[in-house]
Amino acid sequence: MEVKVAILNDNMAGPPAFKAEHGLSVLVEVEGRTFLWDCGATDITVRNALAMGVNLATIEGIGLSHGHYDHCGGLMAVLEASGPKKVLVHPDAFTPRYAVFGKVKRFIGIPFSKDAIEGASLGLELSRLPVEAMPGVSLTGEVPRVTDFEGLEPNLYRLEGGEMVPDPFTDDQALVVDTPEGSIVLTGCAHSGVVNILKHVLETRKSIRAVVGGTHLGLGDAKRLQPTIDFLEEVAPDRMIFTHCTGAKAAAAMMERFKDRFVPSQTGLVLNL
Repeated sequence: MEVKVAILNDNMAGPPAFKAEHGLSVLVEVEGRTFLWDCGATDITVRNALAMGVNLATIEGIGLSHGHYDHCGGLMAVLEASGPKKVLVHPDAFTPRYAVFGKVKRFIGIPFSKDAIEGASLGLELSRLPVEAMPGVSLTGEVPRVTDFEGLEPNLYRLEGGEMVPDPFTDDQALVVDTPEGSIVLTGCAHSGVVNILKHVLETRKSIRAVVGGTHLGLGDAKRLQPTIDFLEEVAPDRMIFTHCTGAKAAAAMMERFKDRFVPSQTGLVLNL
């Protein structure tokens, strides 16, 4: 089965034609049908799509990995370019989110209301459970936490009942493309943990062929990085294209361990998987 991924938005830029930002957006093409995974932070996703010759009007829908601005901030620009499309997202993604550093509190949630998105789209499909995006492509829904090293992340909070609480990221999910050769897993930031995500996928699939997306290993926490790399070695995907929030230290460690199976990501990268 032919599966292609195109990185429309990432922290690193490819040739001068492409732009970069702190964000993520990946176009998935399966047997000629396309679906957009995340939208980046601004209209850079649309600008890079134009530079790559990607017609966003042909996408069959948009999936949002979780409710942070760097994955959802470009949504309205994408919908303006693509025309109304269905948007698939977990209901908790609309909870107000903040990054807190001492006395500094910064809003980092979705910068649009549900009503605004519904008005520009073909509607919101809100689900905590797996949802089919198009034939052979589905969102995982909520990811169970089963590891002892992928816990809550410092400085990231959400507003509940008027109080700031550590964000459990119940809305964090992945996109899965099922093929006869194994599943291709696309993450957003993997706030629920890369290993938790892959274990969840493997509960209903036999093998993982490739992993694409963010890992949130950018903090360089060795207690989290090393067991993640060890598990990836055990799962043995043919390709690992880690993007966005993975961080230079984690990327270097993975490149050393996995050699050619690790592919550094950048905007403009297109791969057949």
